[in-house]
Amino acid sequence: MHDVGGQEPPRAAVWFAGVVVRWRWAIAALAIVGTAFAARYAATLPVYTDFSYLLPPSARSVKDLRAIEKRARVIGTAMVAVESKDPVAREKAARMLRDGILALGPSLISSLTFDQGAARKFGWDNRWLFASLEDLEKARDSLRKEIDRAKLEANPLYVDLDDAPAPTGPDAAAELRKKLADAEAKKDDPGELVSDDKTLQMMVIRTAFSSADSAKDIALLEGLEGVIADVKQQVPGTDIGVAGDVVVTLAEHDAILNGMLIATLVTIGLVGLALLLFYRSILTVGALSWSLMVGTIATFALTRGTIGHLNLATAFLSSIVIGNGINCGIIVAARYIEELRAGRRGADAVARTFAGTFKGTLAASLTAATAYASLVITDFRGFRHFGVIGGMGMILCWISAYTVLPACLAIVERAGKLRPREEPAIGRTLERLVPKRLGRAAFVILWLAAAAGGVTAWFLTHHPFESNFRNLRTYNGTITEEERWMGKVDHSFGQGISGGFVIAVPTRAEVRPLVERLRALDAGKDDKHKLFSRLNTLDDLLPADQDKKLAVLAEIRGMLTPDALDAMSDDDRRDALKLRPPDDLRALGDDDVPEELAWPFIEADQSRGKVILAMSGWGYEIWNADDLVRFSDDVRRLDLDGALLGGTAFVFADVLRSIERDGPRATMVACIAAILVVIVIMGWSRHAFATLVCGAVGTVFMLAAAALLDMHINFLDFVALPITVGIGIDYAVNIAARDRADGPGHAREVLHTVGGAVALSSYTTIVGYGTLLLSQNRAIRSFGGAAILGELTCLTTALVLAPALLWVLAERARKRRAK
Repeated sequence: MHDVGGQEPPRAAVWFAGVVVRWRWAIAALAIVGTAFAARYAATLPVYTDFSYLLPPSARSVKDLRAIEKRARVIGTAMVAVESKDPVAREKAARMLRDGILALGPSLISSLTFDQGAARKFGWDNRWLFASLEDLEKARDSLRKEIDRAKLEANPLYVDLDDAPAPTGPDAAAELRKKLADAEAKKDDPGELVSDDKTLQMMVIRTAFSSADSAKDIALLEGLEGVIADVKQQVPGTDIGVAGDVVVTLAEHDAILNGMLIATLVTIGLVGLALLLFYRSILTVGALSWSLMVGTIATFALTRGTIGHLNLATAFLSSIVIGNGINCGIIVAARYIEELRAGRRGADAVARTFAGTFKGTLAASLTAATAYASLVITDFRGFRHFGVIGGMGMILCWISAYTVLPACLAIVERAGKLRPREEPAIGRTLERLVPKRLGRAAFVILWLAAAAGGVTAWFLTHHPFESNFRNLRTYNGTITEEERWMGKVDHSFGQGISGGFVIAVPTRAEVRPLVERLRALDAGKDDKHKLFSRLNTLDDLLPADQDKKLAVLAEIRGMLTPDALDAMSDDDRRDALKLRPPDDLRALGDDDVPEELAWPFIEADQSRGKVILAMSGWGYEIWNADDLVRFSDDVRRLDLDGALLGGTAFVFADVLRSIERDGPRATMVACIAAILVVIVIMGWSRHAFATLVCGAVGTVFMLAAAALLDMHINFLDFVALPITVGIGIDYAVNIAARDRADGPGHAREVLHTVGGAVALSSYTTIVGYGTLLLSQNRAIRSFGGAAILGELTCLTTALVLAPALLWVLAERARKRRAK
């Protein structure tokens, strides 16, 4: 057994240990009461999975999006599709669905588009203005000829001496009459949204609430599930599905929440099992777990009070805080048990535990906290909030490890319930695994680090970022099913029913000139080189050239005088009257468009027409990061005179820019902060030098391994880099601190004492990250894999390179003293 006696602990350690032991019951009671209130408060912490919450509110894409959300009246959409080979069954099921959906009430359903009835009625009621100007002019000219001929033929002195001209084509007036007849035939046909093969029918639901409102999303989808189940039971042989942003948003939200819960539970289970195997004492593990719970719950209660929510980057921090925050508690508990084995009890054991672990755990926790805190300097909220929460978690767990944990251990020890077992075998195993020739081991590892540095430099300079945004999405059964139905809808009715983005302008008068300008940019270009594949406004729902048409229609009306009609035959008179426009014709305005058609262009204040709906050109792959940034830049370069741009393309582009700008800056700050913390706490000594070298080598090995494994950096992976810097210091500094406490010549033996605790600390952190691999979100899984890689490289470096370097440096110091 290694001697832990050494010198008497400092007075400050003795005093503080006395306070903790004397007030142990009060500390335990305060922790219970405080944690109960904190847990209740933290439970109200909402989770926002929208990418816009990763950006600062000052980002242009976020400001535009929030402004548009305030203006928009209809925000969420869902498409319900019915599929059946039997047209009768399909139509019956669709009508039952429509009635059931409308019965869900206005609190969930703003409106529902079931057919084209409103569009056809609007077209028929205003058929004269929807006829093309060319058709009207041709009909006018043709009618004028008919009237002139009819007048001549009505004159008894008229004799036609010319041969009748050969017909050159269909009569224009007759053509217009035919088109009007066709429109009349369709006006009573609702024109349900049915695919060409008659197997798929669709309806579009619009909600009055944002799809980000998870409570309303749940209520709507639960209501739809009930209606669908009832229809399927009554109309067998039909397949019914739901697609749209409401489905995707809720699936993303539920996946994050379920992932948080699963990750936390699995982390607690696996960490608890490892602690039991290491300490072989249920009471010790219980005290350590309770201390960790106090620090973790306090962290998220403070998060609720400061930040107010979790986002996509911070939603899974619970498992990370547990896995990483327990590290200092493991070191403290292991040293306390070691003191008990040496025969010390009560305040003396606590004081020696404080004295032997304080600097090492403080350096480790502060380094980890500063690694997280380095993210606070960034504008990217995904980084900044991660840094705030992670930093608070490390500090609060460290405070709990030196207050709640020793108080609980003292309670158990005073009751005679804590009997230390023999030393765990892991320490002796690690000691045997370290190479016998420590100098050669240090030389080899440093040369490997130099080679890894070259690989790292190549990796970082050859576009290491993830370019496929599909690899950042959540994938589960719900989203796969949604994509299946969306694919069917797109195939049957054309793409563009959902998606795209919004251009919102301040006034209605600005819309037409802006659209004409944007369409002129793409004039004459093929589809792959167009900036926009679609631009729609309220003007598209109104007849074009209304003033010119009204003038032509007035001419037609003026031509059909009683005298002109009397000169015609009965059949010609009937046909001519069909072309006579009503007397009350007028130009249609925005308010004349039925709400069923105008809804995308109606805002919360009921104003109309200040919104342009757009889709990116076919030459842009919107899931490709490079194309996405290129499209965003191309649109913003147009200088749209104060127009707001709302869409995920602009948010994603700003996310990528923030990562490229803030990621390297945060990593640099983490490195500088880690160096300062180690030097301030450990002093400028060989122990500080060895610690810093190990941190650098572990980080370089992690990046080189990522390059060799062809891993790409996304907005979460970048968080793993400064954290790895902190971890590299965390493990090495505890090895160095114990070596300094035991004195030179114990570089190998230090693994016997603290090596097991360091390995256990790494295991708990790896478990915290490893549970992220269970997430359905690919970005979170990618981060978990990158962080585990950093854990493995930093742990290996701390257990092998740290003892080797400490031995080499001690030998050099000994030789200098000998000289």
